Amino acid sequence: DPAIEADFAAGAMYPPAGHELSEYIKNPAGPVGQNMFPALPGSFEVPSGAFSHGGAIYVFYTTVQSPSALAMKASYLAKWPAPSPGSTPNYDILHRVDERFGASGPLGGNFINIAAETKDGYVYMFGTGEYRNSPIHLARKALASLASQGGYEVFDATSGQWGPAPGADAAPIIAEPNFGETSFRYFPEKDIWMFMAQGKNRVVARFANQPEGPWSDEITLHDNTDPAFLSQYCCVPEGQCFGERLFNCSKAGFYGTYLFPDLVVDATGFSVAYTMSTWDPYNVALFTARFEDQIGRASCRER
Repeated sequence: DPAIEADFAAGAMYPPAGHELSEYIKNPAGPVGQNMFPALPGSFEVPSGAFSHGGAIYVFYTTVQSPSALAMKASYLAKWPAPSPGSTPNYDILHRVDERFGASGPLGGNFINIAAETKDGYVYMFGTGEYRNSPIHLARKALASLASQGGYEVFDATSGQWGPAPGADAAPIIAEPNFGETSFRYFPEKDIWMFMAQGKNRVVARFANQPEGPWSDEITLHDNTDPAFLSQYCCVPEGQCFGERLFNCSKAGFYGTYLFPDLVVDATGFSVAYTMSTWDPYNVALFTARFEDQIGRASCRER
């Protein structure tokens, strides 16, 4: 409904002591080049992963190269110290995490988009580097040291060992260079880790018993070239997008699939909920997928 559509840029950012906002926000919200809202991250300077700890909410944000560049080039960690449903989120930027502006950053330039999940005293960071053309690397940081910069460990999938950052040569946990924005969740109800992302016109899922893997083979949930998928979700005629008709298929596809933290378990399997975005028109849809325990096969439906 166009009457209720809105664009939400989140609350204001505050820089660390001795730093300027322009070090972190290079494309502030508002008309390009006018710097109208310097404390509000703008297009492509978006949150990529979040988690809670100690009564605060922590968010990994991205930084673009310039106001006109689409490529995400850096990441930083921000904190909402006193979250409340009755107040605007205002974030304290804690520190830079990684960057790809020139030489590789503190984590080898592999952690620009960061999906985050906490377990056993750590925040596990699932990172991608080159914009939407990256494998997935894994790092972790002790929750007790979130306020201080550095202190990361990087996992090398080849040796199966954790080592100190930067770990630029560490092998990724998912090697296919297909990804940008990703989603990872730990579901204690099944003691499993789940990965979901859009890559090369497909939404795929994988599972593992621990964040380091080994990760299962891909399960395809949606395929942007599948005639059955297109017949169900394309706007017909173009420009008439109602119900489950999500996007104008001659111009656009899907991206940005993000898992909710809820798992619904039944007698023979389980279901997850997730969002999926489109860009013509810009919108977000809610989906569910059900997985059978015995055969690892998925069936999906739009909610």
